Amino acid sequence: MEQGTAALKPSATPVERRSLPALIEREQKRQRRRRTLWIGALVALPLAAAGIAWATRPKPIPLPERFRVTAVTRGDLTRVVRATGHVEALTSVSVGAEVSGRISTVEVDFNDRVTAGQVLARFDRAALDAQRLQIEATVAAARAAVTQAKLDLEQARRTMARSDVLFAQNVQTAAEHEAARSLASLSEARVAGAQAQLAAQEAARALARTNLDHAVVHSPIDGVIITRNVDPGQTVASMLQTPVLFTVAADLERMRVVTAVDEADIGEVAAGQSATFTVSAYPERTFEGVVTEVRNSPTIVQDVVTYGAVVEVPNKDLVLKPGMTASVKIRTAQAKDVARAPTVALRFVLPGSERPSGEGLWVLEGGQVKLVPVTVGISDGELTAVSGVAPGTQVVTELSPAGRKAYGLDHRP
Repeated sequence: MEQGTAALKPSATPVERRSLPALIEREQKRQRRRRTLWIGALVALPLAAAGIAWATRPKPIPLPERFRVTAVTRGDLTRVVRATGHVEALTSVSVGAEVSGRISTVEVDFNDRVTAGQVLARFDRAALDAQRLQIEATVAAARAAVTQAKLDLEQARRTMARSDVLFAQNVQTAAEHEAARSLASLSEARVAGAQAQLAAQEAARALARTNLDHAVVHSPIDGVIITRNVDPGQTVASMLQTPVLFTVAADLERMRVVTAVDEADIGEVAAGQSATFTVSAYPERTFEGVVTEVRNSPTIVQDVVTYGAVVEVPNKDLVLKPGMTASVKIRTAQAKDVARAPTVALRFVLPGSERPSGEGLWVLEGGQVKLVPVTVGISDGELTAVSGVAPGTQVVTELSPAGRKAYGLDHRP
């Protein structure tokens, strides 16, 4: 019975039926708000992304930051020709062996001071003495042969004189007379031959005596021994060429540098020009010298042509040694109190612009760069004399890293 009563109960109260439209309306409003939020989000996201992109966009690089600049300066400028060379003694003499044989003694060593005529070394004289004695004997034999030939000639002449008398008296036949005359002529020839042989042997004797003199090696000049190429007991052969035993430098207090100047620069080099050079042994010291000679003979190595220029330099403290490598700067021109710009600035070309027909400098002024034509003078390689810009002017030497990036020249990832 209770179950039936429950089944007949109404499904909704009047209050519930009145609130149903309100519930539906609230649900619709909630859905509309949700759609509005989604639409707002869809609109806001691109705007936010655009804002972020705008805020983080690359800022334009100011023009002055795109370049590296250097100020034009005023001062003196010297043009130099650069070359390399080797230090040598101003005067040096190679002392050679004029005879062959074994060295018995060496009287000097490296760096010894010697005087002209001083004994440097001695050869073993035994073989040379034996050779001299042998030649003396041949000279004596040749002299005896001359004496004998002269006696024979005198006898032949007497015979010929008697033959002339007998032939005139018709006592001697013509054949006998002719034989006597031929014997006299032959005797004269034998005398001439013997005398020539004697002269040859006397010349050989003179050579043997000279060789004995050369067995003692003397210094030809006053100086210092800078090389010694022989030791006692060493055998020296001078048949094909004269071996050098010693090198004697006359005066190490004056040296010279023989430089190799490129053919493109040799026209600027002349005797009397000043020069400076450095050597590896004293990198902080600069030596001063004067060009004394420009040689006309070329040196060609692998199609590279150079000419010799000799620079003389004092060496009172004897720090310069023969054979040192020297880096030389020869002063060929000089300008006083001129405007000087970096040479690299004259080679700079602004990206996107054409290379000027003449010389010019890119000048940074008022936040802008402009090309200013200039006239160039002498250069020392790093700086060049210019006219057309004032000292203190900021000239562009190259692009900065930011500038390379701004002009699209930086290809690094």
